[in-house]
Amino acid sequence: MTSADCLYRIAAERFDEGEFANALRAAHDGLRRDRYHPGLLQVYGLAAFRLGNPPVALEALETASAVAPLDPLARLALAELHLLGGWRRSAAAALRFLAEPGRCPTPLLADLARLCGALGAHRAAFKVCRRLARLRSWYHPAHYGMAYYSAKLKRPAARVIRHLRVAHTLAPGVIPYRVALAGALADTGRAAEACDLVRPVPAEALGCSGCLGRLLRAATAAGDADLEARLRARLDDVRDRRCGGPSECFEA
Repeated sequence: MTSADCLYRIAAERFDEGEFANALRAAHDGLRRDRYHPGLLQVYGLAAFRLGNPPVALEALETASAVAPLDPLARLALAELHLLGGWRRSAAAALRFLAEPGRCPTPLLADLARLCGALGAHRAAFKVCRRLARLRSWYHPAHYGMAYYSAKLKRPAARVIRHLRVAHTLAPGVIPYRVALAGALADTGRAAEACDLVRPVPAEALGCSGCLGRLLRAATAAGDADLEARLRARLDDVRDRRCGGPSECFEA
């Protein structure tokens, strides 16, 4: 084992322990001994990425990819860097590769789905979420992701509601799940059910005018004057504000 190999083991251990600055330093020391060590380049790039230095991370990971095939975590980070840099074709190729069954470890599937969604590959994102839900049925974000990407794919409302119900059942305290389910029910004419779901939610927890508008219409249809007044007052406070990212109103 060379000195570079020893430093790679140290750098990898530091990275796994979340000590990204120490991992970067150890990898840097190793690269001074072997500038094209694939493992050191990957750890160096990943540590730089976690420390918020995209240019350094990009250079290291691209160099590593030219030397040897990247590990899934490094490939995912490089895809995200390409996406952030506007190189959508390169990002898409990497994400397509990782989306194939067996190529992405289970702990990385949530990030893979997120990046597929950011790329606009909603069908791939849905499939990754479905795979994750099958592997970890208790993981509620996967079920919520299936609902979100089902909506993006214009699938029937009943499917969206089914996935949202699972997410809400698994994590009833997560407000976005509750609000999303209420909104989906409101959109299908089930105003009373929507009101029952959203009534316990504090008005200040609702910050999107799109969500509030849907729920306000449901409260009006259900004849719930108290909820209607509360939602209307909140809507006046957040006029024209919208949810960001995968959101409870599914309008992002």
